[in-house]
Amino acid sequence: MLRRLEAPDGPRKLALFPAVCAAAGAAAWISACASAPASTPAGQSLTSEAGDWVEETLAGLSLRERVAQLVMVWMSGGYASEDDDEFTRIEALVRDDGIGGLVLSLGTPLGYASRLNRLQAEAPIPLLVTADFESGAGFRVAGIYALPNMLEMPGATVLPPAMALGAANDEDLAYNAGRVTGDEARALGVHLAFAPVLDVNNNPANPIINTRSFGEDPERVAALGAAFIRGAREAGLLTTAKHFPGHGDTGTDSHVALPIIPGDRARLDSLELVPFRRAIDEGVDAVMTAHVAAPAILGSGAPPATLSPYFMTEMLRVDLGFGGVLFTDALDMGAIADGYGASEAAIRAMEAGADVLLMPREPLRAMAAVVGAVRSGRLTAERIAASARRVLTLKARAGLNEGAMIEPDALPGVVGTESHKQLAEVIASRSITLVRDADGAVPLDTTTMRSVLSVTFAGASDLAAGRVFDRSLGEAVRVRRARVGFDTHPAVYDSLARLARSVDAVTLSAYVRPGAAGDSNDLPEDTRRFLDGLQASGRTAVLLSFGSPYLLTSIPHAKAYLLAWGGGEASQQAAARALLGAPISGRLPISLPPLHALGDGLNRGLESVHASSFQPGEVLPEEVGMDGDSLSRVDRLIEAAIRDGATPGAALVVGRGNRLVRLRGYGRLDWAATAPPVGDSSLYDLASLTKVIATTTAAMQLVDQGDLSLDTRIGEHLPEWSEGWKSEVTVRHLLTHQGGLPPFRPFWRTLEGEDEYREAIAALEPVHEPGEETVYSDIGFMTLGFFIEEITGQSFDYYLYESLFRPLGMRDTWFNPPNSLHGRVAPTEMDTVYRDRHVVGEVHDENAHALGGVAGHAGLFSDARDLARFAAWILGAAREGRGLPSIARPTRTTGALRLTASLDSPSPDIVAQFTARADASEGGSSRALGWDTPSGRSSAGRYFGDGAFGHTGFTGTSIWVEPELDLFVVLLTNRVNPTRANQKHIELRRAVQDAVATSIRDP
Repeated sequence: MLRRLEAPDGPRKLALFPAVCAAAGAAAWISACASAPASTPAGQSLTSEAGDWVEETLAGLSLRERVAQLVMVWMSGGYASEDDDEFTRIEALVRDDGIGGLVLSLGTPLGYASRLNRLQAEAPIPLLVTADFESGAGFRVAGIYALPNMLEMPGATVLPPAMALGAANDEDLAYNAGRVTGDEARALGVHLAFAPVLDVNNNPANPIINTRSFGEDPERVAALGAAFIRGAREAGLLTTAKHFPGHGDTGTDSHVALPIIPGDRARLDSLELVPFRRAIDEGVDAVMTAHVAAPAILGSGAPPATLSPYFMTEMLRVDLGFGGVLFTDALDMGAIADGYGASEAAIRAMEAGADVLLMPREPLRAMAAVVGAVRSGRLTAERIAASARRVLTLKARAGLNEGAMIEPDALPGVVGTESHKQLAEVIASRSITLVRDADGAVPLDTTTMRSVLSVTFAGASDLAAGRVFDRSLGEAVRVRRARVGFDTHPAVYDSLARLARSVDAVTLSAYVRPGAAGDSNDLPEDTRRFLDGLQASGRTAVLLSFGSPYLLTSIPHAKAYLLAWGGGEASQQAAARALLGAPISGRLPISLPPLHALGDGLNRGLESVHASSFQPGEVLPEEVGMDGDSLSRVDRLIEAAIRDGATPGAALVVGRGNRLVRLRGYGRLDWAATAPPVGDSSLYDLASLTKVIATTTAAMQLVDQGDLSLDTRIGEHLPEWSEGWKSEVTVRHLLTHQGGLPPFRPFWRTLEGEDEYREAIAALEPVHEPGEETVYSDIGFMTLGFFIEEITGQSFDYYLYESLFRPLGMRDTWFNPPNSLHGRVAPTEMDTVYRDRHVVGEVHDENAHALGGVAGHAGLFSDARDLARFAAWILGAAREGRGLPSIARPTRTTGALRLTASLDSPSPDIVAQFTARADASEGGSSRALGWDTPSGRSSAGRYFGDGAFGHTGFTGTSIWVEPELDLFVVLLTNRVNPTRANQKHIELRRAVQDAVATSIRDP
């Protein structure tokens, strides 16, 4: 299956993006230019020492390690204890799997420093740390409030959002925003900001970009974005232009679904691409993709731009000449993850031209998929090397070749300083925009006013909304405070209307944030009626927006409308001061159709101013027709077997229909008293269960879909089987172990890799004529694995993940489980012949190991939870295919799991065909197609009927399914630990099956 790759090419010298690649076109670029040396943005070449570090580091990385450098995962930034679940998971990905970097989210300054220093100390290669610092470092490292007293605890500087800079229309402010963001980011250990947002927000219905954009004029967006990049670079912060090719003209949130952008290429060139061209000319370090589709360019059914070679390579790399690092947007967003899954999305993104896979929903799956894609030929090793080189170059430009540790003691002198807060206040005050003021309500006349009713409209989770605004307003007038939201009862507004009669002025401050759950650009009907009622009674309420400027579209008759753009402290204070008479000079950087045009805005006070996992629950056995006391005998049997030395531990699954009565671990993973206890998520080497769970199920699907028949000759797809005695061997022969092959050969002693194995198998002489005898054969199922790869054109493990494991939710089923999962793996044999070590986390079967860990006869690892899903599915399909009635199994048990995952293919009829005994004659073989059926002293025990099917694995595993009893049993042990000479598991298997079967009390 996994073809062994040649050693990677040696070091290459650094150079700028080659002109020959720019002239080659997208297809040629992918095939011929993907391995071009990493370029650096204009005027930012590496030192010779840094360049040497890049090449030496790259040369020392394996294929998988190079792929790992291209994966970056999300992490929160608060305090984490040593055993914090999230942190230990990330730590394992860093230490054991060598991921390339992190995306930090909400946290505190010291939380960032502590987490990053701990992880950088564990990283084999320094981590590239990124964060969405769109509105300063405070966008993610803001101050927090301690509940229940709302005690304020400061953090990094929160700058007003990008659209506030658009309203101020001052490139110097944008430059200083970049510089302050850079100073604080680098002090916090962040090397690259996912900023600036260069989307041209020309669609008022855009639910996600909104105030994150500088505006709707592409030239002004370009100028302000370029200024931000320059300022950040001065502070040593790398920057990212996002979201290419533009997310501004969409009406869908890509976190949820796939948005569509209108217009053809000419429209993109004249509008959306203008800021990106400018940023590339300015030397932006990275570009982030947009999960948007462009059917006017790529036609109906267009893929997301993230997965499109046209956008990512032909347009960005070739046409625009970008040679930096290309990040996908988060791959866990609905626009990608729901449509493609972690594995396929990762491969397609790399095929399209991406360098970094950002936040894949399942990072280890994504890494395995990309490695598999190289081995199957979808991607090339040179393509991976090119991206790894770019990432390492970016790390070198961030100075990571010289060190990555943070100085926590230096944070107070940089992060959240007064001078930085003053910049936020200047931007906020310069951005305040008075869109309309029909009755001259702004500023408030504080010489005659004594009291103001300040109504704050905000989501329940926005605890800071209105606090600074009301406090600042209260410095001049008495403030009566009230708070409403999307779910406020109409009676509350009636009460507020009465209260409004007793005050001198009314303000309604709306904190409606783009992309916030439950928020929109529309105020609720009751809120609008409240404002309309005030105006009808002759009272002018000032409507203020501390978020989306498009609120006016829901209440177009509002007489006074003031925009503060964001809800940070600086913006709240600036809005209050504007109401109290501070100068107002902001201009709309967007239009509010059909009410106001781009550039609209009223001045106030300027005459006095100088220019300036799933945890399934068991049901009670009695609820599914079993006796609990009888079933408990199973627990005693397993515990006694562990004490007797049959196995260090075991995991057990017992289910009826889609309900579980046992999902438990017993004993420990290893014999040591300090070894971890076995649980339902402990991973076991399934050995020959691979034959039925993986290979046979894949064959079922391909037969069901018409890609092959049981009588297809193996030689039709494997040329070495097209001559001599092998030319007559069919799929049916191999599935029933009647292919004429010997059971086993120790190929592993001298061979390695698929090509050598296929050649050796082709040279074998038959041990019997095909179809005449049944001889259980590993070699036959190795061959089926090769055969399935040829038919599907995919690596065996990738095909199975996409077609079987992912649809059934089998997230912990792996070939070659990643290093970070080895702590959950039950060790197998103390190998003194082949590997000279205790085998853990790698396949026990020597031939499967020599094939790279992926084979048709062995190699699969899984846990009790995943195998419960598989067993419930195949039991249900077999019952349906055999015409057995469906049995409803209601339960009263709280938290009980109901296994409902299903597959579109194979059909129940195919499942029934494969799981029935192939030779029904008396004295015939017990073999079904791939599966076995009960016979003699079978591991199925004495009570499973002829219609049951199952299989065993050499390491001590077994699965049995009894459709007539609506029953399945999975037993996982590592009986070969420390030696395969241990045979005590054989009687244990039979005893467990018998104890389960005799617990059934159906009428």
